[in-house]
Amino acid sequence: MACACSTAWRPISTKADASRLALIHSPFVGPGCWAATAAAAPGGGAVDYGGLRAPDWYDGVGARIAAQCDGAPWVAVLHSGAGGFAPAIAEAAADLLGFVFVDALLPYPGRAWTDTAPPELAAHLRRLARGDGRLPPWNAWFASDPTPGLIPDAAARAAFVRELPRVPLAFLDAVSPARTGWARLPAAYLRLSRAYEDAASEAEQRGWTVRRLETHHLAMVSEPDKVAATISALAARLGFE
Repeated sequence: MACACSTAWRPISTKADASRLALIHSPFVGPGCWAATAAAAPGGGAVDYGGLRAPDWYDGVGARIAAQCDGAPWVAVLHSGAGGFAPAIAEAAADLLGFVFVDALLPYPGRAWTDTAPPELAAHLRRLARGDGRLPPWNAWFASDPTPGLIPDAAARAAFVRELPRVPLAFLDAVSPARTGWARLPAAYLRLSRAYEDAASEAEQRGWTVRRLETHHLAMVSEPDKVAATISALAARLGFE
């Protein structure tokens, strides 16, 4: 099932759904990447937190997400770079029950994104930054655009690319607030691509339930039914219905 990101948008909007799944996108892509998975996941909704804003890069995102999702029990489903927002979300939210990390960074409170990335990647992104201090869109970070191979459906791919933001380079060096409350909440991990095997292994060492799908980093766009089913199963194992 291909993602019709331009038409399948379904944000968290009802406070009546028990244990809703709030699908939260990486800061390097747009919220529509979760649209098809939201449509396939019972209680699922894509969250648009409005991008990144200085100077409260992390706490601002956490507060905006909590404002949308609180009011009934909910689970934060964090993709890729959104894993770094878990501490800020936990600090701001009143009704958060736990986390499912999807091919995501694990939180790094008290450190910056650049502290978690391979030095060669951080150096590469600094070289790519434009004169206005912003990075090019994510698909332009590579020697060739990876999106045709990851999202075969042309309409879904175009919708995904249209939403790609130009992230301020300053975000990469901003230090995540040293909050630890997130670690007291239950969590699970879904690994989509081998690039995130180290994070999945660390999640296992933490005692989390971990599931692995042999697919790719943007499988929530191109294989939403499979991803939705696995996220729902992980949430159920954490006691969320």
